[in-house]
Amino acid sequence: MSALGSVMNNALQSLLANQLGLSVASNNISNAQTPGYSRQRLDLAASPDQGVDVIGIQALRDQLTAGRLNQETSSKSTQDTLQQGLQDIQSSFNDTQNTGMLSYISGFFNAFQALTVDPTTMSNREAVKQAALSLVNAFHSQATNLNDQQRVANQAVSTDIDRINSLTSQIASLTKQIQLTETPGQPQNELRDQRSQVGQQLSQIVDVKEIESGGTYELTLGGGQTLVLNGGAQTLTAGVGTGGLYSVKAGNNDITSQIGAGDLKGQLQLRDQMIPSYLSQLDQLAYGITQQVNAIHSAAYDLDGNTNVNFFAPMSSASGAAAAISLSSAVASSSRSIAASQNGTAGDNTAAIAIGNLLHNPVFNGSSVTDQYGSLVFNIGSDVANAQASFKEHDALATQLQNRVQSISGVSVDEETVQILQFQRSFQASAKLISAVDQMMQTALAMVTVP
Repeated sequence: MSALGSVMNNALQSLLANQLGLSVASNNISNAQTPGYSRQRLDLAASPDQGVDVIGIQALRDQLTAGRLNQETSSKSTQDTLQQGLQDIQSSFNDTQNTGMLSYISGFFNAFQALTVDPTTMSNREAVKQAALSLVNAFHSQATNLNDQQRVANQAVSTDIDRINSLTSQIASLTKQIQLTETPGQPQNELRDQRSQVGQQLSQIVDVKEIESGGTYELTLGGGQTLVLNGGAQTLTAGVGTGGLYSVKAGNNDITSQIGAGDLKGQLQLRDQMIPSYLSQLDQLAYGITQQVNAIHSAAYDLDGNTNVNFFAPMSSASGAAAAISLSSAVASSSRSIAASQNGTAGDNTAAIAIGNLLHNPVFNGSSVTDQYGSLVFNIGSDVANAQASFKEHDALATQLQNRVQSISGVSVDEETVQILQFQRSFQASAKLISAVDQMMQTALAMVTVP
């Protein structure tokens, strides 16, 4: 009887194990399309007293690959943000679509060349003035566009900080639930999947690293700043600095420099590095044109014989020149104040020729005005190309890692169906064994009780 009892116990253990296996496989199929769900497997082990022991339900994850995927997601997001922002900037400097400044620059200097045909004609002088106003407006428009792009990036920094706080708060809450409810052999797989899913969303905004050891969970920025420690989250704030530009602060500490990758890094690069560089080049161009034209114009004579008249309003430095460039009050009020003569005679065109030649002469630090403008356009185009190439590279790596994660954690309905059939057959076999042992025990008991 003791032998039959042992067999019955083993059969019951097997029955319960197979029933649990059926439940796990069925749950996998139900969540095959659930984002972030990790396939689960029933862990079984041979019992020391014969039979089978259920060790627990394991979620199949590769933490190393998942961590690398998050890093690539952050890097990809940085370049995606850069390429989108830079493409918006590039579109406003697209001279092939007549949205750039080259036609206005060329038009201005060519108007002076046209003035050389007859410096006394008022229509030619008006053409110079209108071309100058068009150039001034083009500078203002481009400066405004770049400043607007910088403000958009700055606002995105604040928005990203709010999104980070929301996601880290969710991660902290999930971690608290995991630590309160998880027991050895019974991990909170669903809660961990949810936390991983939120962590992937966070990695699009900022580069983070997860460390879990000895029951302690920590989520940090790439630079080391702790964002989540167990069930608590560090709230980040947007500090306001010079010009209303936001910094990233944790308490009283400025951690902007610790932002290594992600959308937030891309916005910071656009706002603090690339756009200021383009603005500086645009300012240098506006300042250079102002200085070179004024130098010739102020030494020449206008139609009324006046000299020492500037064409553009003088500027003391290149800083903000693109937004500040304007005609001098004299030229703005009368086209007769445009100087074309070098010797004071009404028909002389020497000064107009000299100004017109500035379009191609290497007088702007060894280059022409078209060279300077071309350099700005080239730099923007080069930055766009680099961002696009880097995005494609990180996108390809992220796809490879995503496929690897999916091969480990993803659910195959066909595979789970096979698992269900195997557990079902094992369950049926255990049930038949229990039935047979029960009959044997009933027979044995009947034999014992016969008088």
